[in-house]
Amino acid sequence: MRKYVNVSIVLLIFFVTIGCSSKEIEKTVNDKASENITLDVAIHVANPKGQEPAFYSIVERFMEKYPDIKIELKGTEQKAHIKKIKMMAQSDSLPDIFWVLPSSAKELAEAGLLLDLRPFLIENPEMVEKLHPNMLDTYSLDGLQFGLPYQSLVTGIWYNKAIFEKYHLKLPETYDDLKTAVKTLHANNIIPIAKGANDPYSVWAFLTMLSRYGYFEKIDSILSGDESYNNEDFLNYYQKIAELRELGAFPKNVATQSYFQAVQMFLNGEAAMLDAGIWETKKIEESQIAGDVGFWWGPTFADGVGNQKISSIVPAAPLVVNKHVEKDKAKYEAAMKFLGFYFSEEGAAIMIDNQVAPIIKFDGEIDSDLHPVFANVMNVMNDPSWKSKPNQPDLIVSEGIANAMYDSIYGVINGIYTPEEAIKIVDSKIAR
Repeated sequence: MRKYVNVSIVLLIFFVTIGCSSKEIEKTVNDKASENITLDVAIHVANPKGQEPAFYSIVERFMEKYPDIKIELKGTEQKAHIKKIKMMAQSDSLPDIFWVLPSSAKELAEAGLLLDLRPFLIENPEMVEKLHPNMLDTYSLDGLQFGLPYQSLVTGIWYNKAIFEKYHLKLPETYDDLKTAVKTLHANNIIPIAKGANDPYSVWAFLTMLSRYGYFEKIDSILSGDESYNNEDFLNYYQKIAELRELGAFPKNVATQSYFQAVQMFLNGEAAMLDAGIWETKKIEESQIAGDVGFWWGPTFADGVGNQKISSIVPAAPLVVNKHVEKDKAKYEAAMKFLGFYFSEEGAAIMIDNQVAPIIKFDGEIDSDLHPVFANVMNVMNDPSWKSKPNQPDLIVSEGIANAMYDSIYGVINGIYTPEEAIKIVDSKIAR
């Protein structure tokens, strides 16, 4: 901003010298400033180009399309990014547009620090029509639209078809199918499900399974104290996790292994399945097992609660806009242009090119020869017989409760907790 003030002063002296009117001076200065808008955009990875190529590509293409708008894209590792955002909130110096965890976004919205995006949605009804219904409701608070999904969070279980065929196993549909597969795979020294407890949040498919035991029907009553996390349905589910552990479903070193090591275990053909999301699509397509990999929403349960054909296409942590942006008309318009581009067909096409599921419903074709893994995932996502849960279970509770949920699931996987102890840990955290 300082350099524009200096330019303005020079222009002012120049125009006064040659006898320009004050209106001409004002118009010229304002036009000069509006030609050079900079948006500070901050996201949750240290290397945006390498770790979030879809977002990086959208930013680059946007600046090509709007050369008068410069985006300063700043990436920081997630934990450090969250800490930095909290500190910047305290000093009222948040970036113009930034990624943030849902719980933190809600706190910032309640503190009046985020821009209401309802006017943007009203001005872009065609975009709203193409969004999956659960993408907006998650980031609405008392009529305030405080955020929009950064990406679709699509999670489930990757599986290696060649391994299943080798041992004459059908691809699982039910929990009983999964048990049968686990027994055979374990007996043949194949790791059934690759997992790594060193990254405790890596329980995505297991949270979807929890959803099949009535999580979303119960959670509001649980948080209000009218019901308990320590209930019979949840206990039934945690007992299934314990049974899978006893059958040898997980790596022997699951307690000390990271999520990234689990991914590599799957890519190396050492494991038949991997609990992850479609962010691993590109890595899988570049691996030797690409032609054998499929994607699955996880097992249905005979003793589950409600609809068992629950998928997981939910809004990822949101992009939000600093409320101060509205004080600068040119910056506000630039920010709205960026959001409009990000959620456009063109933005969706860039996501598709980077094997990222677009946020809007996209009717474009995917080259199944060039991207067989991604094409398979998109077909699974478009299966109308499966209905997505409204959100990721850990994203609608506080960070502390989410951590307790991770601890409870991995505690049973590692044999540290019994199912009874595991659900009491979460229940105690909610009570506190």
